[in-house]
Amino acid sequence: MSLAVLSPEQIQAKLLEKKYPAQETYYAMYSTWWGGVVKNPSLMMVPIDDHLVHRGDGVFEAIKVVDGRVFLIDEHLARLAKSAELLSLALPMSIAEIKRTCLELSAISGQQNLILRLYISRGPGGFTTNPYESVSSQMYLVATTLKPMPAEKYEVGVACGKSEIPPKDPWFARIKSCNYLQNVLMKKESVDRKLDFTVSFDAQGNLTESSTENIVILDKNGILVRPTLNQILKGTTMMRSFELAEALVKSGDIKAIEERNISEQDIYAAKEVMMIGTTLDVLPVSSFEGKKIGPGIAGPVAKKLLALLKEDIKKGPTSTAVPY
Repeated sequence: MSLAVLSPEQIQAKLLEKKYPAQETYYAMYSTWWGGVVKNPSLMMVPIDDHLVHRGDGVFEAIKVVDGRVFLIDEHLARLAKSAELLSLALPMSIAEIKRTCLELSAISGQQNLILRLYISRGPGGFTTNPYESVSSQMYLVATTLKPMPAEKYEVGVACGKSEIPPKDPWFARIKSCNYLQNVLMKKESVDRKLDFTVSFDAQGNLTESSTENIVILDKNGILVRPTLNQILKGTTMMRSFELAEALVKSGDIKAIEERNISEQDIYAAKEVMMIGTTLDVLPVSSFEGKKIGPGIAGPVAKKLLALLKEDIKKGPTSTAVPY
């Protein structure tokens, strides 16, 4: 076997030849390493020796843009800053500058509906576990298509099950780091089992979260309950949904709002169960481990909470006024 040594020109030619379907959903990428934006998906790359690549040493956020409006960007960036702080990871620019970059790239993409995938890495500089070998932290921001769940899922609900993958310990669970091995295995598990989602439980049998989504219940007493934030990520959409749900308390649609431990039996006994996340909004769960939840279709509270969230999305900042 003889290994070919390629020239920079040959590498560029080969990169531009490489095509696969997902690239059609990548619109633009900004990189601090390059100091600019690239719109050709074949060139959307990061250095191989960036700690993000070989150690998962970085943090990230996924920010939704609907009809040109960026939803919960301030909340996402606040969580990004907190995650980076916990990892002693310096941001390569201020939060205000990151926000402007997000809005500009959204405009540059030319698309009205997006997921902005924002990564802060330790940076390139070596292949060991030593974080101090990295030359400087970097930001990679990619504008990708927003893929909503099929509309019928919001009527008939989704099927969920109990995960066999152990959840992250409390300290790591509260950091949105790029080490997502457990999350990947949970998604594989749900696909292999032909379920929409699996959710994990801690050692005490308390509900935690799904691969990339939070899960909440409307209990048998009509109380909207989210799991304690001890061993789950503080979901931005979940927290906003619970703020909006105060209106449902006032209207009498729900009795109260609580944060407490939720058991597997609580799920079976619930009037409604809902998945909540950036791409999902509020998605009803119709079955858990093959057992029907409540009416077995979307319940009234899930529908009303989804309507409140959709109306709230319309109030987000727009990227169209940002010059580029």
